[in-house]
Amino acid sequence: MKPTVRHRTAMLSLVAAASVYVFAVWVGLAVASQDRDEAEEQELVSLSSIVGAALLGQIIPAEEPFGWANDYWKGTEQTTFVPFTLTVDQSKLSTPTVAMFVVAARQGAAAADSTAVSPGRTEASTLPPLAFEDAFHLALGAPTADGVYEIRRAFWVPGGDYVVYVALSESGVPDGTEAKTMMLKRAVTVPNLWSDQLTTSSVIQAARIESLGAPPPANQQLANPYTLGTMRIVPKRIPEYLKSEEISLVFLVYNAGLTASGLPDVHVEYTFNTRGSDGDEYFNRTNPQDFNEQTLPPGFDLAAGHQLVAGQAVPLSGFPEADYRLEITVTDNTNGASLIRHVDFSVSAS
Repeated sequence: MKPTVRHRTAMLSLVAAASVYVFAVWVGLAVASQDRDEAEEQELVSLSSIVGAALLGQIIPAEEPFGWANDYWKGTEQTTFVPFTLTVDQSKLSTPTVAMFVVAARQGAAAADSTAVSPGRTEASTLPPLAFEDAFHLALGAPTADGVYEIRRAFWVPGGDYVVYVALSESGVPDGTEAKTMMLKRAVTVPNLWSDQLTTSSVIQAARIESLGAPPPANQQLANPYTLGTMRIVPKRIPEYLKSEEISLVFLVYNAGLTASGLPDVHVEYTFNTRGSDGDEYFNRTNPQDFNEQTLPPGFDLAAGHQLVAGQAVPLSGFPEADYRLEITVTDNTNGASLIRHVDFSVSAS
């Protein structure tokens, strides 16, 4: 079956015929708890029915109707926070607002004992348990210069292998008009960032970094997924740069050991290599970063939730036109643990 759902009415007919019924009983508060009007709630119920059919294997997306990119940060309560960016071609949507439904289920999860049954039905369709679910509306804002909407959201789950479904439809279409609806299925392997081993978040290439007056409220974290305190990161969608620009990198270091003073002692090196048919060749390196008793601010305390935020902004004016691989080496001087992360990008004159 095609991944792009052509008409909501046609899809709902398929869902009903397949005995999926209305999925809203199962999704519960994800649909009904927010302050929405009846039309908006029905849009989310429709999307939940489509996702329910997909979870039961009755809809199998074969292609991706929009782009997906994601990162990994340490969440709370032994979970990993997964911010993601969807890229949707402007021509695919005609409304300024869309409805979205996001779920994540473990790969190969057995069906749950709980069931979802529509009003007036005695039959039930058994559905697999969900690790995460979210239903919401959002304004698209302005498209990019190349005619793409960038939609950023997030979910959080324990480490493991998951299948993620994102269903999206136009919201508030005029009466008599069929809303365009699309669904993406994505397999995601989520790392466990809560072990005792030295690790990092994803290394994010930032298009820009914005300073906020105050952190977003905790209940708005999903809507502001690339925010760290009062710092908002706008990820760069395509890792291509001009010589007149700079490459800006942000990542977090996790599970570092502590010295006798109760502080970490972490050393980070940045080595740039050119990439070619014969392999990587050393180009240059920037000044390393140290996070220790001499460099960390007074009162720094990992136990209090303070984080080791690493990264650099490097002007590219001295970089010849080429493809590059940045090698980031992180070393924990308290125990000798070390790891390497790679970042690929390209530089051109225009």
